[in-house]
Amino acid sequence: MCFTNVLQRHGFNDVTEMQIKRTIGKTLEESFAILTGNNNPTQLAEWKLEYTHEADIYMNDNTVLFPETVSVLTKLKEQGAKLAIISTKYRYRIQGVMDRYFPQGFIDVIIGGEDVKVAKPHPQGVKTALKRLRAKKEYTLYVGDSTVDAETAQNAGIDFCGVLNGLTTYDELAVYPHRKILNNLTLLPLLKKDVVGKSIWQLLPSAWNAKRRAFNIKQIRGNRIEPIEKLERHVCQNCGDVYEGEYCRSCGQPAKTKRITLKNSFSNFFSSFFSIESGFLHTIYELWYRPGYMVMDFIRGHRQPYYKPFSLLIVMAALFIVAVHLFDPSSVASKTDTENKTVWEQVSESLNKEQNDSTLTINDIIGPDDEVDRDSKHYKAGYENGKIISTWVYKHTGPGSYFYAIKDLLMEWFEGNQAFLFIITIPLYIMGARRGFRHTRVNNLLNTGEYTFIMGYFGSQIIMKDMALIPFYGSELATQSFFGSPLAISSIIEFLIMTRNFKQLYQLNWKDTFKGTIKTYIYMIISLVAVIIVGAVLLGLIVLGIIGIVNFFR
Repeated sequence: MCFTNVLQRHGFNDVTEMQIKRTIGKTLEESFAILTGNNNPTQLAEWKLEYTHEADIYMNDNTVLFPETVSVLTKLKEQGAKLAIISTKYRYRIQGVMDRYFPQGFIDVIIGGEDVKVAKPHPQGVKTALKRLRAKKEYTLYVGDSTVDAETAQNAGIDFCGVLNGLTTYDELAVYPHRKILNNLTLLPLLKKDVVGKSIWQLLPSAWNAKRRAFNIKQIRGNRIEPIEKLERHVCQNCGDVYEGEYCRSCGQPAKTKRITLKNSFSNFFSSFFSIESGFLHTIYELWYRPGYMVMDFIRGHRQPYYKPFSLLIVMAALFIVAVHLFDPSSVASKTDTENKTVWEQVSESLNKEQNDSTLTINDIIGPDDEVDRDSKHYKAGYENGKIISTWVYKHTGPGSYFYAIKDLLMEWFEGNQAFLFIITIPLYIMGARRGFRHTRVNNLLNTGEYTFIMGYFGSQIIMKDMALIPFYGSELATQSFFGSPLAISSIIEFLIMTRNFKQLYQLNWKDTFKGTIKTYIYMIISLVAVIIVGAVLLGLIVLGIIGIVNFFR
């Protein structure tokens, strides 16, 4: 309509709608030049200005999307794809159309004609979009319906997928490099983007690679429960209600109650102690077979087959303690007397022991009085306040103090409680992973609560790793897995486990995953140091406040 109005106003009444559609993808100047044969820059600029006024009136209200566009883009977004639009049209017009169909921010980047100095097929628009998305060429797929789009993708060095929604034919698109040419957008979510580049797997025979890819697809898909086409009618053996399905709608009892056997008794025994349901062993299997894919299944809502993350973490911690008792009973026997005492008895015993063993005096902290220049003008202001601070700190936190005994007791308790120890490190893992993989599409989709559940599952893996090392390190691992000599071996294994987890979770290659995992642990260390510094500063402020109060009342 906009082209027709401008052209007819200047006497070009014989230009057909089909001819106008064939210029889609080109700039306005190029389109008017093709349709009129006039290459005068001044005249083309005037026609472009007229077209802009017409478009402001008619374009957005008369622009509609293809029927499958909304569902396809929504599906791609659910899969974690970042979406960008690169067009010769003005950005505000494109945004206006998108706002009619999608929520605010659905399209990650829009590059309009005003955002580039050179229009398509020059790759400037593609490069600008990649920079704003922080995306790499090898992970990008350009989708278009014209030869201009195909040429743009070729010039930018990225893969192209042609779509026959427009007037461009299959043969016209096929002369350009392409991944696929589709009749419409419907099958686009099924088109997986392979990473371009050499791989060690290319050295293997093709039959082996086929089996490897099949295994990888099976890992990604996992076990899927097929829907029941026809529901059977049952009479509940517990309450007598008549219902359809696998469970009674009144009391929740399963439709099929198994006969009590030795196998069932064994399962019930463990269930009574650990509340281990049918998903327990399946969850452990999935955690080692496909950990990253499994946790994403859980986040997306496929949760019934899996044990809850923090319940699993607590059960693993209990099994860890059992393993320590089994493989290193001597370490448990040495703690029996301590475990039979109350907390107050343990603290009191620690206080008496520290007081008897401690020979440290206030002079050991600040120096004897005869070493101090009492004639110094800073003596009263400095030495007296320093003496007050040192005396208070030593009295309340040094050997023989209540807080010192509590600290020893807590450290001993933490070292033997793997689940709690990992739970308090989960915030560090979340901060590290969010920063280490901040440019990945999966990271942008996950919120803090979802990350907490993911790290809960990964924590169970770490405890299982420690259980596997107990036969080799015994109680030394049980009490020093984070602080002592087995730290190197344990940490290396943990790093390898987390690298594999992150590879599946973020769907990256090994190289990018390895770098991201290293960054994750670096950011974890930085966060831990920051927490310690902030804690020390707060403690110092508290001490100074107490000293101020003491001086005020002296």
